[in-house]
This record gives sequence, C-alpha cells and structure tokens, in this order.
Amino acid sequence: MKASSAQAHALEAHAKVNLCLSVQYPPADGYHQLDSVFHELSLCDMLVCTHEPLCTQSNIAFTQLGSAIALACDVEGLAVQDNLIFRALDAAERACGVLVAAPGSVFSIEVEKHIPAGGGLGGGSSDAASALKEYARIAQIDVLDERILDVARSLGADVAFFLYGGTALMDERGDHLVRRLPVFKLPIVLMGDAHGMSTARIYADFDEQPPAAPDAHELAHAIEACDDAQRIATLCVNNLEPAACAQSEKLAKRLRFAREHPCVLNALVTGSGSTSFAICPDEASARTFAHDIAPLCTWVELCLPEK
Repeated sequence: MKASSAQAHALEAHAKVNLCLSVQYPPADGYHQLDSVFHELSLCDMLVCTHEPLCTQSNIAFTQLGSAIALACDVEGLAVQDNLIFRALDAAERACGVLVAAPGSVFSIEVEKHIPAGGGLGGGSSDAASALKEYARIAQIDVLDERILDVARSLGADVAFFLYGGTALMDERGDHLVRRLPVFKLPIVLMGDAHGMSTARIYADFDEQPPAAPDAHELAHAIEACDDAQRIATLCVNNLEPAACAQSEKLAKRLRFAREHPCVLNALVTGSGSTSFAICPDEASARTFAHDIAPLCTWVELCLPEK
C-alpha cells in the first residue's frame, strides 16, 4: 500500500523533564525498571514535512520498503539512516505496511533544533515521536495503534511518552503508560550545561550505591488531587541525581544555589542529566530565578505551563 501525497505539515516536538524518576535496583535482564512522572515542556524543536518529486535532493536515504527520505537537521556528523527520525519511519513502514513516500517522490523532513542535545530533555526522542505522529496521519492509523507504540518502545524509553504528551505516569522501562495526569501547572526554569553526561557511567555509579527509590505514584496522586504547590514540588525527586552530581560539580553547584533561592520550591536533575531544573510558584518568581541563576549556566530556559 502506498501513502497519499500531502502538503507541507509543521509539527512541534517538545522537550520533557522527569518530575519524578524512580529507578529500581537491581536491574532485570540488563535494564533498570523505573516509574516516572514525565512532563512535556513548552521548549520544542520544529519539524516541517513535505512530499516532493524525487530529483537531486541531498541527504537522502531509502527505507527497507523503498521510501526515499530526505532529512535536513543541524546535527553534524549524523548520517540520515542513523538518525532516530529515519529509524522511526523505517520501522513504522515495516510494522504497518504503508509507504511514507510513493515511487518517484521523496518524504522531506526539515528539523529546526531548539532542544539542547544530550541533556536529558528527550529532544531526539521527541523528534522521532513527531515523525511517528506524521506517519500515522499519512497512513491514516491511530497514533496510539499498538504497532506504532511498539515501534516507539523499540527506539528508546522516552519515545512512547511523547506519543501521549502532556503529563503522564509511566512504568516498566519508562515506556508504558500507567495513566495520563492533569497538566503540571507550575513554571519550570531549565538550567543547562554545554556538555552532556555519560548515561552508562551514571547508571554504573548508581548500581554501586543505589539510593532509595522515590514514590512516583505519590506524586501522581498529588497532581491529580490538585494538592498544594509546595507538597507537589517536594515530591519531585530523581534518585539518579547523586550519581549525576558525582560526575559534575557544576551541576551540584547549580542545584545547591537553586534550592537555597527564595523563588524556588524545589530543584532536581532531569533524566540522567546534564540539565537540571527549578520549580517555581509563579511566573514572576521563575523570571527572577532565571535571571539570578544565569551566571552559573551555559544556557537558561523559562518554560511556562499551559494557560
């Protein structure tokens, strides 16, 4: 079956933070089981997708079923076929049997990156999830079709969450939905570094001395109950944080500064780092803190909740 042609279509691929990350020990079959409350942020990459005649476009790769995909993305040194976007589309075609580009045409994706790479914000995973959303639209398949979800899970733990979006409690490897939650309503200030961190090393350090796992379900219940902001913020915990801070004194310094700041309810690492974030009670407090923390960061981003 061949997909029908489509006009240019723009998609937002949002970043995420883990409001609570509860990593279990010991790992099973080489993977750590985890519970996490994910939250989608206003910070996003932009993807523009078009079908065009196959001419002399550069940066083209062909899927196993024969679709031509052109990918323009400002990530240097990454071949098209190695990009998570291409891998997502290739796997979706094989799972669902619908070609994303008819013979003689090319499916072109232009990615405008705004989410810093390697910081635990899920930018690459979100881009891949947006590509799967576009594939589902073209193929006229529900984006939460189990075949699409299986593809997302095969690509990485964060990809499946981005198919749901919003705020959600996830479990297993972080790739299975427990339930969707009301949108988290507190402003978040991202505190960024110039460099990513070694996830493998952080998990190795975690395994040597695993901290107690926080209760992500308790945070989920508090969000559902519209509990007070301070209690919700206090329940935001990441037990990978000690291992991450052991790798970076700059990260640890930012967290100490944030937790002592009068405009911050809590601060923690997202994922395995290197990005950390502060939770503030309101927009004015968040803007004040963003100004004050800026000298300690490579970049700062204020993410306001949905209105």
